[in-house]
Amino acid sequence: MGRYALLVGNSNYTAGLNPLPSAVRDVEALREVLLNPEVGGFAESDVTVLKDVEKGAIETAIYKLFADRKTDDLLLFYFSGHGVTDSRSDFYFTGLSTIKDELPPTALSSDYVHKAMNQSRSKRQVIILDCCHSGAFPKGMPMKDIGTVNVLPKLGGEGRAILTASSSTQYAFEQEGFELSLYTHFLVEGLKTGAAAKNDNEDISVEDLYDYVRDKVKSTNDNMSPEFYPVKEGYRIVLAKAAQGDPKLKFRKEVETVVRRSNGKISAIAKSFLSRRQGELQINQLEAEAIVSEVLRPYQEYTKKLEEYKQTLLEAIAEEFPFGEVMQAELQDYEKHLGLREEDIKEIANRIVAPRQVEYEKQLGETQKHEEAERLKQQQAAEAERLKRQQVQENKSSMLEQLRQKAEEDVRLMHQMEAERLNRQHQAKPTQQEFEFEFVNKVRLVKESSGFLGLGSNTKVQLERKKGKVQYIRLDLGKGVTLDLVNIPEGKFMMGSNEDSDEQPIHEVILPSFWMGKYTITNSQWETVMGTKPSEKYDVKFQGKNQPVVGVLWEDCQEFCKKLSEKTKKNVRLPSEAEWEYACRAGTTTPFHFGETITPELVNYNGNYPYGDVPKGEYRQKTVDVGSLSPNAWGLYQMHGNVWEWCEDVWHENYQGAPTDGKPWLNGGDQSRRALRGGSWGDCAINCRSAYRGRYYLDFRLDNVGFRVVVS
Repeated sequence: MGRYALLVGNSNYTAGLNPLPSAVRDVEALREVLLNPEVGGFAESDVTVLKDVEKGAIETAIYKLFADRKTDDLLLFYFSGHGVTDSRSDFYFTGLSTIKDELPPTALSSDYVHKAMNQSRSKRQVIILDCCHSGAFPKGMPMKDIGTVNVLPKLGGEGRAILTASSSTQYAFEQEGFELSLYTHFLVEGLKTGAAAKNDNEDISVEDLYDYVRDKVKSTNDNMSPEFYPVKEGYRIVLAKAAQGDPKLKFRKEVETVVRRSNGKISAIAKSFLSRRQGELQINQLEAEAIVSEVLRPYQEYTKKLEEYKQTLLEAIAEEFPFGEVMQAELQDYEKHLGLREEDIKEIANRIVAPRQVEYEKQLGETQKHEEAERLKQQQAAEAERLKRQQVQENKSSMLEQLRQKAEEDVRLMHQMEAERLNRQHQAKPTQQEFEFEFVNKVRLVKESSGFLGLGSNTKVQLERKKGKVQYIRLDLGKGVTLDLVNIPEGKFMMGSNEDSDEQPIHEVILPSFWMGKYTITNSQWETVMGTKPSEKYDVKFQGKNQPVVGVLWEDCQEFCKKLSEKTKKNVRLPSEAEWEYACRAGTTTPFHFGETITPELVNYNGNYPYGDVPKGEYRQKTVDVGSLSPNAWGLYQMHGNVWEWCEDVWHENYQGAPTDGKPWLNGGDQSRRALRGGSWGDCAINCRSAYRGRYYLDFRLDNVGFRVVVS
């Protein structure tokens, strides 16, 4: 098994492209990390560095990198420089003499690199691109899915992994105050310090490195969106080692945790804690201060930009308020250049712009009130003059009769409008009904003696059942198809668990009452509202009219909710993660609303992988009708298993900073993925827990993903 790297950095362009001073420094910094035997472990003879070179030199080096390799060789290609796209959005690597209007003969096409990768025998290929528009490089390549994979314990997975500093339409940034480009700075930092390794792992995978760099870059410049394109098991490929026994790495991770929790601040308590840990880990003062400074640096740089933005905004308000079109356009360009987060811009605007806006509107209101009073005065004078002339010309009794008739007409119209309003109100409010049901309240495991002399034992499952009663409303979808929504009472609960890190921290959430679909949306309901049959892309065993609809994107579900809202005059939407878990638990605190475990008699999951001491059971390998298994205590069916259910929330790695009012978490996180809940027919029992969190990309369809709706 060999480890080979090609590092290319172009800084001093000669044909009209701007110089990029940090590019050559980028490759030297990365080379140093790769050659470090404690980190990258690459041999010096196996790392090729090209600085300020032409297209031909890059082309030859790429050929040599991928040719004549073994299947288990690790191949790494890194490029720092200008990346450009043509009118068809095809991506090119630039040489020193690249001419932007003459790309094919003067720049290296990504197709050439794709071909070299495809023809290489190596099954472990990593591409890292720190350049503008680098997200266009993987165009046409297949990406990672949601399925579970097995990986080699030491080498990581086989496949490809492509990391890019930007999307296909974005620019990569050189950040003021950094020797390296922003992306490569954190790339090198994550490898060199070992901070990119997760959960005290001794290896740093490509996915670990991507997650670390993305979070660091976004904390410094929100306009950069590093992207990740794994193929097969490429995201598991191991790039470097992390010395988890190193006291400095342990101290760095504790500093990272403190700083991340407080968004860049270290409190007096945290300082005391870190001081004690410094002593326990025997780290000298200079080393400790350097680590803290390095961790705080992106936050401090971002804070500087916030202060600069505040001061500039104050000066702009003093110059012109309210802002004209030109000033607004300039402000938006300035915000984009600084890379500020939308929530920070809004918070500053609320503190600086909002009071000035209130003052402006108050002044405007006084002027308008004065003008309105003057206008009314003139109208009254004109009306008085008109009535005076009318009294002279008309008979007094005739005028009174006209006034009486008008008053009667006004009263009649008022009664008519009130009747119409009450009628509309009555029609818009479906009649609440009540239904009774039986549900499993508890699952008990009973061990019985068996075998010779009773020395063996069998585990049997006993189910405790209860009667339930809830309120529901029924929406008419047309064509004889209806949708039942169950009333979920207001209340509070502790969200999350200690089972997985992405389910932490456990936190209290308080929710108002709402209505939730008794079942997931069925094939019949989808076809009635949307006129399509997405489940027909899959086997006939998924196409029953009362089976859940599958193969729907998150955005498809949004369109369904929009159409149903228009049809029913109600606010139909996807549930938030908090609403979903609150409704699923139905007042319970156990792993499942049935209790400590589940069986295939209660939940449609892969019975070969039970939870706890339950015996293995049936694996149906398909969805079942939505009302065919036992509900929870609030009358909701199949909250565990059958199909994953889309939620409104953007995917976040944990609950740090999550809303506590039940609303969806839409800011921050991984905007390319949304949360899924409940597990499915193909999942093991542990993935069907009330607190278990799944996620998936917005543009992929699966035969085990559906949804249910809520109305608030």
